Formats: sequence, structure tokens, C-alpha cells
Amino acid sequence: MLSKFLSCFGLLLPTVALRAIFDGEERDTGGRGIIPHRRLVMVVYPAMAVAAVLFICLFVTALGRAPGERKKTGRKSIKDYRLMQHLGVSDAVEELHPETSFTEDFGKAFTRPRLFAFLVAIALTFALAVFGDNKLFAVEHSLANVASVEACQAACSANPLAHCDSLKFEKRFCTPLGKYCAAQKSKSSTVEFVSCSFSIVPEAWKVDLVVMSAIIGIFLIVDGLSAELILFGLSCIYGIFGVISKKEVWAGLGSGSVVALALLFPIAAAIEETGVLDCAIGAMLGSPQSFHVAFFRMLIPVALLSAFLSNTAIVTMMIPIIVSWSRTLGVHPGKLLMPLSFAAQLGGSCTLIGSSHCLVARESVDKDLYEMSFFDLSYSGAILSFATFFIMALSLPFLASSATPETRQDDAAETVSRENLYAVNFSLWPQSPYVGMDFAIASMQLKRLSGVQDMWRKTEEHDCLTGSEEVCFLVDEIGVISLRQMKGLRIASEDALRALGMERERRHLYEACLAPGSMIADEPFDFDALRQGLGACPIAIRGKDAGACVPEAGDIVLLEADERYVAGKLWQEVFSITKPVPNSSPIRVGGVHDQLRCMLVCLGMAILIVLVTLEVVDLAAGAGIFVLFLVLTNAYSMTAVYKAIKGPVLLTIAGASGLSMALQASGVAMFAARRLTQYALPGGSICVRVAVYVLSAFLSMFMNNSATVAVLGPMLATISRSACDDDILCQQRSMKALTQVMVFAAGTCLTSPLGYQTNLMVMKDGGYTFGDFTKYGGLIQVFHLICCVAVVSLLVDSLDL
Repeated sequence: MLSKFLSCFGLLLPTVALRAIFDGEERDTGGRGIIPHRRLVMVVYPAMAVAAVLFICLFVTALGRAPGERKKTGRKSIKDYRLMQHLGVSDAVEELHPETSFTEDFGKAFTRPRLFAFLVAIALTFALAVFGDNKLFAVEHSLANVASVEACQAACSANPLAHCDSLKFEKRFCTPLGKYCAAQKSKSSTVEFVSCSFSIVPEAWKVDLVVMSAIIGIFLIVDGLSAELILFGLSCIYGIFGVISKKEVWAGLGSGSVVALALLFPIAAAIEETGVLDCAIGAMLGSPQSFHVAFFRMLIPVALLSAFLSNTAIVTMMIPIIVSWSRTLGVHPGKLLMPLSFAAQLGGSCTLIGSSHCLVARESVDKDLYEMSFFDLSYSGAILSFATFFIMALSLPFLASSATPETRQDDAAETVSRENLYAVNFSLWPQSPYVGMDFAIASMQLKRLSGVQDMWRKTEEHDCLTGSEEVCFLVDEIGVISLRQMKGLRIASEDALRALGMERERRHLYEACLAPGSMIADEPFDFDALRQGLGACPIAIRGKDAGACVPEAGDIVLLEADERYVAGKLWQEVFSITKPVPNSSPIRVGGVHDQLRCMLVCLGMAILIVLVTLEVVDLAAGAGIFVLFLVLTNAYSMTAVYKAIKGPVLLTIAGASGLSMALQASGVAMFAARRLTQYALPGGSICVRVAVYVLSAFLSMFMNNSATVAVLGPMLATISRSACDDDILCQQRSMKALTQVMVFAAGTCLTSPLGYQTNLMVMKDGGYTFGDFTKYGGLIQVFHLICCVAVVSLLVDSLDL
């Protein structure tokens, strides 16, 4: 905790300087070749002083730290502790973390790489102050409702930071929507638009502050600190020092994109809870008999579903299916899992709600030039996805799984003792996907689930599993949760569990130890009495055979119970110790009400998409109404809504908004856009789009893709205006093309496992190393660049789609 505090404090210290000596003083020009001391004293000199103090402190603490001053306290394997085994502790605690000293926390907070990044930021800012011309960071400022050139000139002269040499006053006649404009009034162009614009040079110290803090902040994000913490911290710093206004600091939290995304999280969770995803994936995938058929039958449904739902959830559900496929087809899972991740990323960029960075792009780009609609990305995204699928298939010879297989340790060290597990019976539905599957393959697949140790059959008349057959699993409490979520498996006590009622969000699994003299000990379970008196239904007794129903005092019983009964007096008399199992509420599928809820949720989602596409309702407002409908109809609870909302993602996007505004206000974004245009424009609009793609893809390798879009989005308007001069139609088309290129590039990170969460998810099961992603993904990324620029240019420039 202290180390994180010190890291954030170190981010703030370089900016704590004399913010304003005198507001009315003459500004330092910062001429070339002359050291501008008055500019440097605001940011750079204090940062140098802080760096010197940090180095002195680190040097002193390094000298004062004796070797072996503090030894880490280790703990043996759990197998050596019989008492802990009896209590059911299944994981060894490898290392204790005692209270640390201030010097140790100081050393962890200010590591050598962080100090080096700090020095690099100071050096770059110093060079900028000494050799840079502050006019390079001039920001174009526009005024509305200006009647004449004289009024425009007066407004410019009244601003002490303005440069009136660049003043522009224009009067145009445009169509009502502002799409087509002309210098002369016509039948179609009847609305008069007057524009007055001139350049404003931001205060030099604000440029230094933004450059230095942005470099340090981005490095800290790459170094592993929370992106939402750093980005929000930067936004607050900019607000305190006046780089952006106080309203702009919090504007990200109130933006339509953040609100819409926050509401889409529970909607997606409600759809996932209905089980419709399992049905859709099962119907689309089928049972392919050849590798290449399986390859494309995997890619297409994954991309399609990822366009509307969470690609992380889809990849999570697909991994065990793909592993099972690979064994059936006789190929390594690594041949399918990396393409699975890539397909999810490609599909996530095909609609406005496919991924969070699409919503951020809509909010961050200049809406006067382009406002993204629901299916704007679909034409280019679909073509780009299918083209990339074929390249992925052709590049399969370059796909390898280079990770060294993990050496299995002694079974006693990694397998929990049988006396600490539960034997639970499950039966197969007649329509179960496991019916007809070879038992060895089904066992191998199901034993990969978390908490499942073993599986066996009661009868072995056939090699393949049959409908309604009963199988037994040796599991811990987590294994019961994993098996109950598998489609086609039904726990033996399902009827008794359903009798507990329909308020399933209040029901959880508990491990309870029978108290001495418990009234239910030494007698068979009376399910009706347990349901009425304790609101509970027993599932299994730890260490006993499946179906055992005579508990003894001291036995640990796994049961499902209503949370309202657990703290009652009767419960405390029956059980001495009770341990809740996290995230163990039963899934809400299989009942009559569940079918109705599934229809309502899916129909509501379809209506929302149609209304947003037709621009009848705003996405945020429509999603809010839909969530309200789900809560009022009891299709989803408010507790579940709060759990589904991903706070870190929203805070990252909101914090990136503040950084984006600071980059615009300080002129850094404008400067970067002008330089990119200057070097790329001689090669034409294609080179500009390639440059935007490369920059977006590169930043997404180290930053959250939503943060990347929030930073780059405001630059696109400057690039479009620079490339098209005063042609409004050209600016709008250029803006649309650049936005789509940025979205596709930022949302498709194929060269690094760190670039996207689905890459990390498939890394272990696929046996991949970092180099495997670079080798296979790098090749596809290059093609994706070429195809992306070509497809977007064709559809936007030629077909106006």
C-alpha cells in the first residue's frame, strides 16, 4: 500500500512548483539557444531537485541496508500440516509477507527503471524548453456568432495569448445538416455559417508539465501500475494546475460513452446468464470432422458474437470446447487457441458496442466532422475479418506452441487428499453434448475444470456415454460450481435444490461443520425438514462416498442454503462453523420462468440495437431504460447490476479523457498531429492512414486500447483539416476513414500477449511464448494493416459507406 502511495506521490512531486509567480507578468519567449530560466523554474528545475533528492535517499538507504537484514519467512507444504488438511486448506502458502520497513517500501516504489524514466522525461522537457519554439504548440481557437472581421480582430486582440497573424474569418452557406457548404448561397445551401478562428499559444510551463507527466504516467502504466489510478491522477493534476478546467477533469465520467458502457455491462451479463450463448455456440460449431472445417467454424461464430457481446466471456466459454476439439481432431490446442483470440478481437471492432474502445472513439473524435453510428464499422470490419481469417489459415505453418511443458510434481504435493474432497453424482441430459462422446475424452475435458479431481462411471457397458447416465465426480467446492455451469450436466439433487425457491441470487453454497450434539447428526437427511427449518439442501459430505446421507458430528457438509437462514439461531445450533463459497449462486437456466426471461432479454437487446441504429434513442438512454426494465421485471437484480459494472474499465476511459483534453489544451496533440501529417502527407492520404494505424497499434501494445483511442482521437481532426484544406466534404471523409483505421488498429493487437486480455487467456492452454505471438501474430498484423487501409479507403472514399 505504501509503495503505491509513494509511486503516485512521486508522480505529483515533479509538478509541484511555483504555479504562477504573477499572472500579469510578461511571458518568457523561450528563444532558441538561450536557457529560459523563468520557464524552467516552473516545472523542470523542481523536477530536477526532486530527482536529486530521490537519488540521495536511495543511495543512503542502499548504504544503510545490511545484507540479510530481513529474511523472508517461508512455510512448508500443506501436506506437512495435518490440521490444515482437515480444515480443507488446499493451497500452500509459499511465502509470508511480514510488515515491511519504510526503506523497503521506498525502494519498491522508486525502482531504477522508474527513476530512469523520470530522468528521461526531465531531459526531454529540458530540451523542449531550450530548443523548442513554443509557437509549434499553437492551438486553433474558434468563435461563433461573430458578425464581422473587425469583431473577430477585436476578440483576437483581447486575448494576450493569441496570435492574430493567423486570423481567419469566413462566411459560408451550408445545407441544414452542415454536410455540404459553398461560398455562395444556393437553393440547397441556405444556412449561413460564420467562423472566426485564430491561434492561441499555450503557456510554456503548461506544455512542459503535460509532456513530462504524460511520459512518466505512460511508463508507470507499462510498468504495471493501475491504468485507472495513473490516468485519473494525471487528470486531477491537470485540473489543479489549470491545464484543464475542473469540469473537464470529471467530464469523462459523465460522457455518453462511459454511461452507455456502464449500462451495457449488466445487459451483457444478463444475456450471458440466460444460457443463450451456449446454445448459439453449440449450434454454430457443430461437430466438425476435419481441422480446416473446425478452424473456420470456430472463427466465424466467435467474431459474430464478439460484435455484440463481451469477447472475453466468449473466449472463456470457447477454450474448453476448443481443447476438446483438438483432442478429437488429433492436433495441438495451440493450433486453434491463438486464432480464437484473434477472431474475438476482430469481431469486437465491427459494431459500436463490440468493444469499449469503439464507444470511446465515437466520443473522442470531432463530432462536427464525423459521428459514428451503430453499424458504421460493420461493412469494413466484416470484410477485414474474413480477409484476415484466410490469411490466418494460410499462415498456420508459422504458428507454434513453444512453451516448455510444466514438469508435474509429486501427486501428493499437488493433489488434495480424498478425505478433503466431495464425491458428487451428476446425470447427463438426453440432449447433452457429452452423450455419444467417448468416456476418456469427456473425462479429460471435464477434469480440466477448476476444482475437478477425478471422474468415474457407475457402469461401463459402453465406451461412449449415454443419455441419462449417472457419473460421479471427486471435487472440491469450486468443482461443484464448475460442473453445475456445464451445459448437459444435472446434479443428482437438482429437484431438492429447486425446491428451495426461485430467489436463486440469495442462494449460495456453504461448507458447514456439524456441531457436537447436532439434531441432524446420526440420522438420514430429511430434505423437507432441512428446507423448511434451515432453508438448505445438502449436496455431499466431505470424505464420504457419493450418496452418503447419514452425517456424524464433526462432518463437513456441502450444502446450498438461503443466505437469510444462515445467521439464524437454529442454524447456529446445528452447525458450529460455516464457510461461504464465493460466487456460488446457481445458474438461472432450465425453469419455465427462465425461458420467459431469456425471451425478454434477447428480444429487448434486439429492440435496443434496432432503435439505436435508426437513431430513435440514444445508446446511453436506451441502455438505461433496458436495465430498468430488467430490474423491474426481476430478470436481473440491482445487486447483480452493480457486480456486473466493471469499475476499472470505466475509470480508465474517464481518466484517459482528462489526459486527452490536457494534450489538446497544451497543444501537444496538435503538434503531434501536424508532425505526423507533415511527414506522411507527401505520400498521400494512404500514407497518413498507414501512419495512424502504426501509431495506434504500437500504443495498444503497452496501453489499454480505450486509452489509446482517447489519446489519438482528438488528433484526427487536425490531420483531416491539414490534409483537405477547406474542403468540408473531404475533411468529413478523411475523418471517417482515419477513425475507422484507428479503431481497427487499436482493437487488434496480434503481436504481443500483453496487448489484449484474450491473448493472455489462451497463452497457458495453447502453450505459447511471447515469441510465438510475434512470429505468427506479427505476420498477420502486417497483412491486417495493408488490408485495413485498402478496405477503408475503398469503402469510404469510393463507395461512401
